[in-house]
Amino acid sequence: MLLKHFLLGALLALGSVTALPNPEADLHDVEARDNKHHRPRCGKDADFNDIKNKCICKDEGKEFHREHKICRCPEDQMKDPDDPHKCVCKDQDKVLMRGVCKCKGDLESRHGKCKCPQGTRRHGYKCKRHGH
Repeated sequence: MLLKHFLLGALLALGSVTALPNPEADLHDVEARDNKHHRPRCGKDADFNDIKNKCICKDEGKEFHREHKICRCPEDQMKDPDDPHKCVCKDQDKVLMRGVCKCKGDLESRHGKCKCPQGTRRHGYKCKRHGH
């Protein structure tokens, strides 16, 4: 009786062997399936760049924050109130040039603030010498 149970179990086990992975599987197929498995998720604001091997924001000038999977303007910038896909400088005395906030007009950056050079006075974004 014990032998019957053993043989019946062995016979049923042979029928389920086809569910095991094929040891002679084409390695190219396995690698192809595996490629996208390790790609990080970038969220809706960014796409994964295979060449740079990182998430790149769809909106130019924004930085990708991996932990939250969102894109934000750099620290000294904010969303443009007129176009949320763009960034503008937080400091109104500065203008965004090639991704960097720089002082407007004749103003110079001193200690993080835009000021006129020594010996001049401010008139809007222009600087004039005292007495002129």
